[in-house]
Amino acid sequence: MNRPLNALFLVGAPLLLTATAPRRVVAQAPLRGRLYDSYTQLPVAGVSVSGNDASADAAPVLSDRDGGFTVPCVLNRVITFRRVGYETVQSRVTDCGTVLQVALTPSAQALGQVTVVDARESTGGAAVSQPQSVSTLTRADLRRGTGLFLDDALNVVPGVRFDRRTMSGGQRITIRGYGNRSNFDGSGYKAYLNGIPLTDAEGITVLDDVDFGSLGRVDIVRGPASSLFGSGIGGVVNFWSLRPERPGTTIEQETMAGSDGLRRSDTRFASSSPTSTILVNYGRQRYDSYRVHSASTKDFASFVGDFRPSAQRTITTFLSYARSRDERAGQLDSAQFFGKRNAGEQPYLANDAHVDMETLRAGVTHSYRANAHLEPVVTAYVTGTTREDIFAAGLNPKSTQTFGTRAVLNTRFAPGGHLLMGATGIEFEQSNIIAKGYRYTNAVLGALTNDLETRAMQTSVFSQWDVQLPAAFVLTGGASVNLVEYTLRDRLANSANPTRKSISGTKRYDPELVPRVGLRRTLGQALTAYGTVSGGFTPATSSDAVIQFTGQANDDLAPERGTLYEVGVKGSLPWSRAAFQLALYDLRVTDKLTSQSVFDANGTQLYAYTVNAGNQSNKGVELALQVNALPRAATPTSWLTTLRPFLTYTGANYRYTRFLSDNNNNARTIDYTGKDVVGVPKQSLALGLDVGVRGGGYATVSYENRSSMPITFDNTRSAPGYDLLNARVGVARNVGRRFTLDAYVGGTNLTNSLYYTMVFLNANYTGAPPAIYLPGAYSARYFGGIKLGLRE
Repeated sequence: MNRPLNALFLVGAPLLLTATAPRRVVAQAPLRGRLYDSYTQLPVAGVSVSGNDASADAAPVLSDRDGGFTVPCVLNRVITFRRVGYETVQSRVTDCGTVLQVALTPSAQALGQVTVVDARESTGGAAVSQPQSVSTLTRADLRRGTGLFLDDALNVVPGVRFDRRTMSGGQRITIRGYGNRSNFDGSGYKAYLNGIPLTDAEGITVLDDVDFGSLGRVDIVRGPASSLFGSGIGGVVNFWSLRPERPGTTIEQETMAGSDGLRRSDTRFASSSPTSTILVNYGRQRYDSYRVHSASTKDFASFVGDFRPSAQRTITTFLSYARSRDERAGQLDSAQFFGKRNAGEQPYLANDAHVDMETLRAGVTHSYRANAHLEPVVTAYVTGTTREDIFAAGLNPKSTQTFGTRAVLNTRFAPGGHLLMGATGIEFEQSNIIAKGYRYTNAVLGALTNDLETRAMQTSVFSQWDVQLPAAFVLTGGASVNLVEYTLRDRLANSANPTRKSISGTKRYDPELVPRVGLRRTLGQALTAYGTVSGGFTPATSSDAVIQFTGQANDDLAPERGTLYEVGVKGSLPWSRAAFQLALYDLRVTDKLTSQSVFDANGTQLYAYTVNAGNQSNKGVELALQVNALPRAATPTSWLTTLRPFLTYTGANYRYTRFLSDNNNNARTIDYTGKDVVGVPKQSLALGLDVGVRGGGYATVSYENRSSMPITFDNTRSAPGYDLLNARVGVARNVGRRFTLDAYVGGTNLTNSLYYTMVFLNANYTGAPPAIYLPGAYSARYFGGIKLGLRE
């Protein structure tokens, strides 16, 4: 299971864990406890633990690196737990003989001191001490907009772009300019949901069946993390389902409605005790859309259970079901887009184009802290998906069964007084895919065009270690060995089709060794400077590995390889109330995959296949800054409880250092060396402000600016820049002792800007104007909702 960042900055309002207790104040045996992150189940160190009386034994103590603490036990005493980056929690002592286990929930947007996203592997505390760029979005960040589509949240993260092909489907995540080779689904990064891979063994990530509305946290590693996660040059994205927000039992009903027939309903049961947390959610989502033939319907059901039978053992379970239907209208050409037309491509409309998906996903993780030195963590999972994709000219049904396991041994020793921590393990995944293709015109089913069975397997053996050095330096080193194999069976190549060339075959890549080394130095308690060199790789998919027209194996195809060079500083300054991350990097990618065409003697294109044709260098700067603008002394008594401005900025100088249209090296070959990388704006800026007032009122405003970006290799065509302004206001408070209320209204694109949710890259402009734009709403859209909760 992935271990993500702990959020840094701002402490939220206290929550009362338990209610009644005897009014007896009698000293007992010492009270022992353990503090852990409510999402990752990992221990939280450095938490201030204090009592509510003025006695000497009420002086604060800090939790240790295992999240443990010991305080004098006094019945009926209220103990307060405080740590930067987490909500403040209180618990009343009712039993001195039981280990008190307390979950801490991350507070506002995470910067600086955040835990590294390394799948529960204890490779070192807070991410302020990790030599890599990482970001965390908490529940509050994810709900600055509607909270249903994710682009309004992820697109304010520096270096990250989230695209949507439909209203709520066909998502593509690009990290530092990497991952946009395909206009369909995602590639080049790895994604997990509660520790279960969303990326299949082919390296394809489909997010249509992920319930963004019930997420509580998203963690992003920007750049290769192969020494812990295997393949993926772009990085790692970890999605975490919502966990209970308070101890005890709660039943909640939330309803949202908005423009263009937006409806969302969530029914939620949550229970949290010192030994377990359970959350069951059913979500129903409907959206008629602002665009012709683009309606979306989704149903989600999920169960998350975290069980702690002892302070050493944690068992996490996850089960989810998703069913969705997203209509497709095709794309707009430039004239239609700039003319703000509500139009669609006729072949899509005539075929009633859409994507139907149904997914069942299950997984379990067992963690056992055997002693102070060893902690094995094992995850097993299975996912089954059926998908029917109807597009402009065909119908493709597809069935995928994926299963796998991840086993990690976390290790910690201190030879000679120098701390040595490491994570060593193996991750295996296999996907069995049955895919067919039919001709489909005017909603009339035609001939079968392909019938393929694919078995894809990926295995990664990895190890990463942190070594303490003198003068507050820490050295990080690691590597992984990765094996990739595809086997295809062409069921259409049979005796009934004697002229068909079979594309059956097996493709095995040579074992891929991917190293990582980093050096960091702490500057005070909450500031770190670092440098890192990290390798990554992305293998070709099974469709790339076989030339389907000829049936030949594409034996010379090499994986794309990337090397990240990064330096940065992050954390918080002791004299300020600001947290920040600043990174400068160069991501160098070699053996870029591109399509190569084969022509006959008359110049007619016969077919195309994938080749390694070039290199690129993605140089950039990323800044994330967040400030608590309220003076410490004024916060408890002022009517203003939160005033938190934030800023993110990305500057990109991404160039092709050697990139050809193909590897034929003839008159048709075009050299794009020196051109800007497609699909990446030169500058991206996001500004925002979170405000809270006494009585539970809150407001958030976010502004996003993106410059224009090239969309063809020759840079002669560009997509325009745009600005977006979103806002949300509401009130969240307790009503009496047992009820909670959260009512809100909001709006997106409040300035009526022209923008897009995706642009198809590298289109052919030699003929009719290509349809490439997926437009966003041309004018402001509004939403509102209410959440009612009943707690014991």
